[in-house]
Parts: sequence; C-alpha cells; structure tokens
Amino acid sequence: MTITQNFGRQGDTAIFPLVDEFVSTPHFWIPVFSQVKLVDNAIGQTLFAGVVTKPVQDATSPTRNEWTLYCTDYTFYADNAIVHGTYVGQTVDQIIVSLTAQANCGISAKQLSHGGYVAPGPQLASFVLNYTTLSDAWRRLATLAGQVTPYGWYVDENRRVHFYDATTALSSGVTFTTIPTATNGSTTEGHIYSENQFGYEWDGTSVRNRILVQGANQSITYGSVAHSKPTDTWVGNGYQTAWPLRYTVTNQPVLYVGGVSKSVTTVNAGASSNATWQVIQDSIGKWSLVTTGAAPGPGVVLKIWYDYLVPVTAAANDYASQHKYTGPNGGVFTEYINDTSLTTVPMALARAMRQRTEYADAVERITFTCGEDFLGWVRSGQTCSIRNTLVRDVQNNQWGVWDQFIVIGNTVTFVAGGYRQCQITAVRL
Repeated sequence: MTITQNFGRQGDTAIFPLVDEFVSTPHFWIPVFSQVKLVDNAIGQTLFAGVVTKPVQDATSPTRNEWTLYCTDYTFYADNAIVHGTYVGQTVDQIIVSLTAQANCGISAKQLSHGGYVAPGPQLASFVLNYTTLSDAWRRLATLAGQVTPYGWYVDENRRVHFYDATTALSSGVTFTTIPTATNGSTTEGHIYSENQFGYEWDGTSVRNRILVQGANQSITYGSVAHSKPTDTWVGNGYQTAWPLRYTVTNQPVLYVGGVSKSVTTVNAGASSNATWQVIQDSIGKWSLVTTGAAPGPGVVLKIWYDYLVPVTAAANDYASQHKYTGPNGGVFTEYINDTSLTTVPMALARAMRQRTEYADAVERITFTCGEDFLGWVRSGQTCSIRNTLVRDVQNNQWGVWDQFIVIGNTVTFVAGGYRQCQITAVRL
C-alpha cells in the first residue's frame, strides 16, 4: 500500500492491493467510485479517505482474485464539479465558502469563525471566475490569497475543506531528528535516515525577486469631450498626414482639427474606406489617424477622444533579496506572469506580492526517509520540528538545523509487519 500527499496542489492519492482467496464464489467485488477509508486504530488517526477511481481485478487463478484499488481523496468530487462567479469586495475565505456551496458536490466549507476550517484571507477588489473546476478555483484563490504567506488546502476524511497559510497551519506535534532518543518506537519522534534518499537543498532555481504581472485588459473611457482631456493630441506641420495612436481603439472616436469637429471613420485591418479622416488598424493591430485630404497646416492642433484597452499590470521588487544575491545581473531574478483572471490592479499587485514573498529567498527544502520506528502520523500541510545536526544552518551561520518546517509532500509506503515508512518533503518556515 502507498499513500501520496501534496499540500495545496492536488488531492491525496493511494494504491491499495487486496487479495481474495475463495473456494467457489468470490467474497467481494469493488465497484468503481466506492468510498474507502484506512484507519490506524492504535493512534486513532485516519490515514486516508476517498474514492476508488479505478479498481483493477486480476484473476490469478479460478479461486483467487487480486485487486488493485487506485484512489483519490475526496478532492475527486471537486475535480469534477464546475463553478463560476463574479465577486466584488469579498474576502478569499468568503469566496471559498460560496464556490464550494455552489458546487454542491458533497464537500463542505465553513469559515473558522463559524466552526469550520477555512482561515481568513485578504479582501479582493474583484474576482471573476469563468467556468472551471472547484479544485482549480481553490488553487487560484490560494495564489491570490498568498500576499504575505503562501496558502494551501486539502479535503479531510469528513469531506471538509481546510484552507489556510503557513502561519495558521496545525502542528503535528512530531519531531524528526538525526539523534533520536526513543528506543522502542514513538508516535511523536521520528528517526531521519541520512543515508537513504536524504537531501537538504537551498533551491536557487526558484528565486524570483522582481515580479511582473499582466492581467486582463481594462477598458478606459474618455468620458465627454467637454470635460475630458483628449486621448491623443498632435500639432500639424503642413506635410504630415498620419499620426499613430497610443492605444487600442474600442469605440467610435471623436476628432477635432483646428477646433472644428471632423467626421472620422474606423477602419479595421484588411478593410478600406474613402473617408477624408480615418482611424486605421494595421496588420499587427496598431492604430493610426490618417487623412486622405490636405495635410493640416503648421500649428493646427489635432485632438481625438476614444475609449481604449490597456492591460492590468503590477510589479513587485524585493530589494533585500536583490542585494543578498548580488551578481553580474545586479541580483535581479525576474518572473513574468500573464493571468487574464486578474481583472483589477489590486488583484495583479496581490499576485505579484505573493510571488515575491514566496520566492524572494532560496527555499530551504529537506527530503528524508523516516524509519518504521515512527508509529505516529504527519500529513501534508501540517508543521513539524526538524532537528538535523549534519547540515549547515545558513540563517544562523552554524552547523545543525533545529526549526519548524511545513510538510508539502509525504509518500507513505507500508512494509512488512504493517509498519510504514514515510518519505517526507518539508520546507523551512
């Protein structure tokens, strides 16, 4: 048996083998979408609960069946429920609760203040969600919420959503160490095997300390000619007959030449017109004001008003990180994000700041195998204490790390005797 957990990315998965030996008739069969739960009664802990997404039967003999059950936790229902909506001025936790209720797929979500497990999140100026799966909506909202610290989520054995950041993550109460003190097994202490798939890394490939975010296009209206400045202004010189516009035109322009209103025709790419004054789009999408008549004389002022589109953009820099990782590039490691679901500047800025917070420093990540003498349980998304005397603590400039980590991945393998071995990946907080 194996269980694989990933915090805030996808549901947990598991593989369970079953053997049925019988005389004449099989004792059981496993229908697809059966619900399954694995419980450790010794510690009163549910190790996995979810759905059998693919049962495989292998008839190894006329009186023996081997079943392999491929399972996903209850996130499976969120993977197959479609939601959408527009939310203005609501907090992330309110949106999580609303979308989960809209999905009506058997999963519940309640805020912490109402006895649930959805932690408070920041307010979003607006959030527009086109049709997508509920689990994808959780991932997007986790990204938008993580302006200060990264958020993640999982669905528990009672089909309840847990949504929170590292500052509100629950502690497992477990310490993993290279110098264990327990001799007969422990539910609170695990032994780190330093020679078996162990690694402590400082991941410089993920450092991003300048974040540029481009969101959806935003429509800018000029208002009225009487009370608004012209969108573009030029001065004639007696020979110029074409003037480039700064933006993408989205409505019928209003043109004044020398203080006199002129009729102007909008001409899309590939079309033509005989009008004297035209706003023309070229083959690459750029717009220009063109006249087929006489060029305006020197000093003649041309003014044009029009609605236009501009992309929502935001940028965030972490100057401490840029100073820390100085080099021939000035210590600047840039990431560009294009996400059309970001419809306002505050949303784009929140995304930029979240990326900056999470990736401004080289992530300290530990991967290790814990021995069978650890009889307890830690799930992905919980925190644990790591005491490793063998690696360098660069934050405190000494040998030996003893600090809190959050588990982001856990692959549990069951070995002889019903014991289990955990291969854990955790990130230093």
